[in-house]
This record gives sequence, structure tokens and C-alpha cells, in this order.
Amino acid sequence: MSVVQLRHVQKTSGSTVLIPHIDLEVTAGQCVVIQCNHELGHQLLLAMIGQTSISEGSIWIHGEALTPHNTRDIRRKIGIQLLSDTAYERLKVSEFLQFYARLYEAELDTDLLLQRLGLAEKRDSRVSRLTSSEVRRLSIARALVHNPQVLFMEDPEQNVDLETSYIIRNLIPALMEEGTAIIITTMVLEQAISMTNDVYLYSHSGFKKLETAEEEQNLLNPNDRNRDREPVISMVGKQVSTPTAADSVTKNFISAEVFAKTQSEEAENQVTLIRPNTTAEMESGMETKPEDAEISASPDKSLSTETGASVGAVDLDSQSEPAGSQVPVFVQPMRFEKIPAKVGDKLILFDPTEIDYIESHEGVANLHVLQGTYACSMSLSDLEGRLKGFGFYRCHRSYLVNLQKVREVITWTRNSYSLILDDQTKSSIPLSKSKYDELKKIIGI
Repeated sequence: MSVVQLRHVQKTSGSTVLIPHIDLEVTAGQCVVIQCNHELGHQLLLAMIGQTSISEGSIWIHGEALTPHNTRDIRRKIGIQLLSDTAYERLKVSEFLQFYARLYEAELDTDLLLQRLGLAEKRDSRVSRLTSSEVRRLSIARALVHNPQVLFMEDPEQNVDLETSYIIRNLIPALMEEGTAIIITTMVLEQAISMTNDVYLYSHSGFKKLETAEEEQNLLNPNDRNRDREPVISMVGKQVSTPTAADSVTKNFISAEVFAKTQSEEAENQVTLIRPNTTAEMESGMETKPEDAEISASPDKSLSTETGASVGAVDLDSQSEPAGSQVPVFVQPMRFEKIPAKVGDKLILFDPTEIDYIESHEGVANLHVLQGTYACSMSLSDLEGRLKGFGFYRCHRSYLVNLQKVREVITWTRNSYSLILDDQTKSSIPLSKSKYDELKKIIGI
């Protein structure tokens, strides 16, 4: 069931876009983290609690459209923690929470709530004596006093200590199990993907879901790599040997190291079809010579044998093969175009078009995208071959640049050139003198 829905929401002020177009649906027990800049995230949260109006679209909370007339009623269903939250410093911690519980006319187990937020020992302490991290936890506790169905949080881990981050990371899955829908905005992508797999990237360029994948431990063991990658399914006399679920080549979760190794060995894993021995050859003890056994094939054409017979799709149920014969199967290698980057124990899979440029530093290729910089396990040379078809150019021995993102080519001196990108920071990328003339031909100048 959808608890929060944003349908074609947008807000403008004159010619300024405050909230770019966004569509979002969050269900009960789901945590969604939106990575965006602070101002955008703040405006979005204010709109979702009815504190600021929107220019287009509609916002729905538990099947009820948010309007200026029902804002008060809907706010009873939601909890909100903002960075701008303040607290009554003269009150004790327990008194502060009980005050808000009375406002919501809610029954509150103060001790339980304080324990969940790691503030049990501060129960009788005045708010003024709390650290900034403890005040952040108190703000989250205040948002939960009435047991809301929806929880909105703004950069909850910004400038907090490790203890507070640990408490928040453990609180989120507990609330999800209780059926609470959670929406979090943050500027730090690494924090976002550490909280949930439902991460969205939001900017004036658009709103899109980020593909994340948790690494499985067995992929980190080099001894398991060959087991995890099966190029063919072998069938002998209709005895089918298939990989188990753990050994499937269509794993959703792969490590960057294994992915890079798979790509580099792809050419070595070409599938060769072997013409089965005929019954006469088997009885006479004749062996098929290697040069006579190989059959060339392409994915777009039927496979032809020496006798001209066509080998196409094989219907195992209708074929009656001699005992012991082999049924050849052609498996086309899967093409994977996304570029993996590792953050903590997860992988981010970036579309090539999302990458502005790639910089090699101390042997590590760093992907520069709108959301930040991320290390990639692939070498710069491997990435060059992989991304050439997407318009990437090796402008410097340490740089690959997405030519679609280049706005200016600047000549500083006769031997010094730079590429200025069309990104938020107007990044300047070095252009080697030897590459300058080549680039001029590419861009047609």
C-alpha cells in the first residue's frame, strides 16, 4: 500500500525552479533516501508536510491529498526532523518529550523511546546540557512521540558523532519492521546507500533511482570466481547440468573486482561447438579431429556443420539423439555496459552518460559524477576501451572525458590547453598538446 505519493510535483518562483519535477511512491515499511543539495531537500520536505505550497502536481499521505485545509489532520500521521529544529533548553529531556506527547494527545512510553535513541541516561538532564549529537537524537525522538505512520528526516547524520550514526542506522530498520514509511534527504551519497537500497539522485537535471548492489561474501574469495561464472550449460545425452542459484551467471550482486576480471577474460571464453561423434565413429573407436570438430557461429546466423545441416534451436523433447551423443548449446555472452564503483560494502552501477570524467590517481581510476567522486576497480585503459563507444576521449594520460559534457576548449598558451565541462563546478580538465589536433578533428573544427 502506498503511504506517500508525489505525483508530478514541481514548484517554481518566477523563473526559478525550487522543486524540479518529481514522481515518487513510498510504501509502508519502506525507507527511501534522496541524495540532493540542502536547499532542494529542505524545500521538498517542507512541501511534503504542507508547510510550503507547490506549483504543480499533488502530494498524497495515506490516500489523502495534502491541501491547505487538511494539513493539520495529516500532520498527525507524520513525524518530521529538520536541521533547523530547536528545543526548549530549560526543560528536562523527559519533560520535553511529554510536552509534545500532550500536543499530539498521544500516550507515550518515555523510557522506551529514550532507550531507542540512546538517551535513557539523559532522562533527567536539561536539554541545554546535551551535546549537539544528543540534541539531534532528541529531535528524532520528538518526531516519534505520536507513533507516526510516516517519518521525514533531513540529513539526520550531518555533523553527528559515531554513536549517533550507529543509533540512527539501527533505528531505521526497526521502524521499517514496524511498518513506518521513511523518507530521508541527504547531501552525502555514501550515507544514503548505507541506509537503504532505495536511493534516488535528485537535482535540477532530474530525479532517478540509483542502482545499488550489496556484495556477496563468496565473491570476495578468489577461489570461487570460476565457480560463479559458467559460460555454457553442458548437456550430455539429455542429462542437463545447470548451475545452482548461487552459481548463476545472472547474479544481481557482483564485486567490482570480479566484474573487471570477467570483462578482461570475455574474449577467452568464446563458446566452441563440438560436432558429436556419430554412432559409427564411436563403435569404430574413431575420434573427431579438432580441426574437423569446430563449428564457427555468430549470434545472428544459424550454425552450419560440414554437411550443410543447420543447427538452430534445439527442442530437447522432440529430438531423439543416440545414447551418449552431445547436444551443443550456444550461449551468447551477456553485455553489461554500466560502470561499477565501490562504496563501503556496496557497489554503485553508473550509466556511462552519468559520468563527467575519469581521473587516474596513484593507479586508481576515480569516476567523477554529479553526486561526487567514486573509485572504480577497472584501469583507465580498460575504461577507455569500454567507454569509447559512449563518446569518451583520452584527453590526457591520466584523464578520460565525456565529450558530451565539454562546454569550452581553452588555449592558455601554445602548449597548454584545457577542457571546461558543463557541470556545476565548471570542472577544468587538462588536454595534452598531442591530443589537441586529434580532438579538433573529432569535434570538427
